[in-house]
Amino acid sequence: MLETYLISVAIKSTILLLVGIIVSHFLRHRDAALRHLVYLAALSSAAAVPLLALWSPHWSLLISVGSAAGVVGVGNQAGAASSSWPVALATIWALGALVMLLRAIGGWIVLLRVRHRSSPFRHGDCAEIRIGGVNTPLACGVLHPLILLPASGRDWDAGRLRAVLLHESAHVRRADCLAKYVAQGSRALWWWNPLAWIAAARLNREQELACDDAVLSAGIPADTYATVLLDVARECSSPLVFACAMAGSAELRGRLARLFEWQPEIRRTSRGTAIAIPLLLVLLTAVSFAQKIYRIGPGIVPPKVIEKVEPIYTDEAKAAKIEGTVGLTIVVGIDQMAHDIRVTRSLDPGLDASAIRSIMAWRFQPGTKNGKPVPVQAKINVNFRLL
Repeated sequence: MLETYLISVAIKSTILLLVGIIVSHFLRHRDAALRHLVYLAALSSAAAVPLLALWSPHWSLLISVGSAAGVVGVGNQAGAASSSWPVALATIWALGALVMLLRAIGGWIVLLRVRHRSSPFRHGDCAEIRIGGVNTPLACGVLHPLILLPASGRDWDAGRLRAVLLHESAHVRRADCLAKYVAQGSRALWWWNPLAWIAAARLNREQELACDDAVLSAGIPADTYATVLLDVARECSSPLVFACAMAGSAELRGRLARLFEWQPEIRRTSRGTAIAIPLLLVLLTAVSFAQKIYRIGPGIVPPKVIEKVEPIYTDEAKAAKIEGTVGLTIVVGIDQMAHDIRVTRSLDPGLDASAIRSIMAWRFQPGTKNGKPVPVQAKINVNFRLL
């Protein structure tokens, strides 16, 4: 059961991340804000996969009138140790995610300390601005966003200050720090998947490009803004994990080259397109977990067992002389395998697990509706008897 869950969520999350990367590639000639939305949708959907896999929505179209796909009797057989690799894999997975989250929390704590130690800085009608504690301009905060400037910001000329504040204000308007939280969380969950790292890195890059677009759209000349970016990059390096730093992109050379190629018309993306494309990814996530499940009833031919693997007594249950029946509910898919195996009547934890492992190895003739194979819910009783 655990191995099926791990494999399923891994495959589905990988597909969603890959779809997001591919869609963004085809949008490479559109504005950065749209690509950012696609990456955000892909990372959000991938992060939701484990929860959706537990929820597993389905529709039952027919009233159940009783079902029993098979009854198994088990004799006095030697016990077999349950497979431990799924538990070991899940443990390693969880530990890796925990390390990533602790690292992120550490950065968040550092950021809080910097915010509290910084001093107010007033400039026009921008979002709250504070100064000190950082060596690169950055936007931070979700519920109470603000812009942090390095101490040297007090001595900047008006042109440089305006360009920097335009860039960071764009981060605040777009709620980029929230998007960064989502990306960090998704990357922590899927830390072993290179696609999660790629998508998170490209999301950060598209954030910076979208804010660069906002600066150029405000009338700042490309050469002037390029000089500002270079000056900031020379002075910067910020250890803050959840900060949206102006010089945070590792691809500074590409950003600079893009400034001189930027054309206002590239930014024209309709609101419908900006909403529809990420929505497709979200819809894909929901559809990947939704399936129509039929219950045995009028018009439904129940599935039949065509290949069985006998369950095995555990040494503990055998020593305790435990006998009885494990009741299971399964969904027999059109792939001839049992899915969504649930224990409805428990006998013993070890014997329950043994019953589930054996059912997972069974092969079925799928149930049909109007002659066509369909997923059908069925009940199985697995009997354990000592001879």
